[in-house]
Amino acid sequence: MKRAYVQLMAASIVCVLLSQQLRAQSVLDAAKYSQASIFATARSTGFGGALGSVGGDFSSLSVNPAGIGIYRTSEFMMTPGLRFNETKSDYSGGSFSDNNVRFGFNNIGMVFTDVPSERDYDRADWKSSSFGIGLNRTADFSRVYNYRGQTNTTTGSFYFEQDALGQTSATPGSFPSVYTPGDMAYQAYLLDNNFYSLVPFWKGLDQNKFVQERGGITELAMSGGGNYRDKLMLGVTLGIHFLNHRINSTFEEQTTTVAANDSFDNFVYNEQVKVNGTGVNLKMGAIYKFNRYFRAGIAFHTPTVYSLTEIFNKNLQVNSENYFGFNEQIAPENQYQYSIVTPYKALVSATAILGKNGFLSVDYEWVNHRSTRFNFEDDPALQKQFNNDIKALFTSAYNIRVGIELKFDDLLLRGGFGSFGSPYKDQLYQGDRTQVSAGIGYRFGQTFVDFALVNSSFTSSEKPYNIEPWPGYVAAPTATIHNNFTTGVLTIGWKL
Repeated sequence: MKRAYVQLMAASIVCVLLSQQLRAQSVLDAAKYSQASIFATARSTGFGGALGSVGGDFSSLSVNPAGIGIYRTSEFMMTPGLRFNETKSDYSGGSFSDNNVRFGFNNIGMVFTDVPSERDYDRADWKSSSFGIGLNRTADFSRVYNYRGQTNTTTGSFYFEQDALGQTSATPGSFPSVYTPGDMAYQAYLLDNNFYSLVPFWKGLDQNKFVQERGGITELAMSGGGNYRDKLMLGVTLGIHFLNHRINSTFEEQTTTVAANDSFDNFVYNEQVKVNGTGVNLKMGAIYKFNRYFRAGIAFHTPTVYSLTEIFNKNLQVNSENYFGFNEQIAPENQYQYSIVTPYKALVSATAILGKNGFLSVDYEWVNHRSTRFNFEDDPALQKQFNNDIKALFTSAYNIRVGIELKFDDLLLRGGFGSFGSPYKDQLYQGDRTQVSAGIGYRFGQTFVDFALVNSSFTSSEKPYNIEPWPGYVAAPTATIHNNFTTGVLTIGWKL
């Protein structure tokens, strides 16, 4: 059974997974689904999400639940946001840029806090207890990119050719499995009767790839915790994760020559992938106040177990001019159920309290991406292959977040920086990224308003199609995609 891969990570789509029926998920999806950036409230976003030992912010429920022990009053808050996506691509001598804007809600939540009465406070061991419930946006997959260029050494039709030739029992007009890429290309007259490509690539081709991603992960956080003797804060969060991922991709190839008697003018290959599901994990944490100037925190996140449903559609349109004109093959919709277990995480944090003037905080996070696992109940062989590939491709990643908050009476200024390590052993995938943020806040009465901007950037590489290194085949050129995301968020909240 022949298999390749379609990369559906933030970096790119690399290749396609084939069996008797095509599955679109990839081992690299696991990296996308486990690289969370907890920038829920504008306050935490402003100082870079470095709140592992800061607490007192709803975002901490998804990072270090012990932060709920810092609360002294109940509160309600909500955080809408705008995400600006800019990409610049270079491919085979061509450059292209794209821009996109998306609106969404990063957070809405409430914390209920109980504090002993003034008379009982000094005698009580537990100075406060709190319960929090709400939604935090933990990942955003939104991205649009496009690249195009010219080549005369290769063609995307080789991908379909290799698939057809790889089905050794195939005979003209009869394939072991219908609606495989090879079968679709043969039926649409992109391949001849011997399953070879009809594309005269040596005359020159225009190639264009367009990808649109949507969706993200939202966590329903339910947390409980408290403050023990104003020294030790403890907390635990049960996280219910709602995953929604949409990918629409189109690859188009057209001859650069005008020849009415040719056997090829263009072909367009479309794929649509929809992934939905839920996951669950548990987070535990502690914060210890050594004195009024220094505190430290630790947290552990269990793996998130996702149960996912994927719907996959594909179609191929071919204009073979005088050979057989225009033909289209539309594959039946395929649906799959499977599960992913994402990595466990560990975090340590330290915060220096600058008296009444603010704080400086640092988080250090370790994520063991090699512990990721797929489960395909209907295909044990595929499950084994995916999990072996994870061990071969993935490694541990180390993430650092640094943040500062300065207080001037009711006005607060914030800044932050984050460096997120690549989950991949091979730097070809370029999974590392950086984030820079800044924010401002104001307190008046029982109301608080915070605003923040965060910029994230990374560079990715991909090929528009994958072909095996068989003799006589030249690989597709590599596209370089520069991704730049700027998100603005506004939190409005009330102390209750």
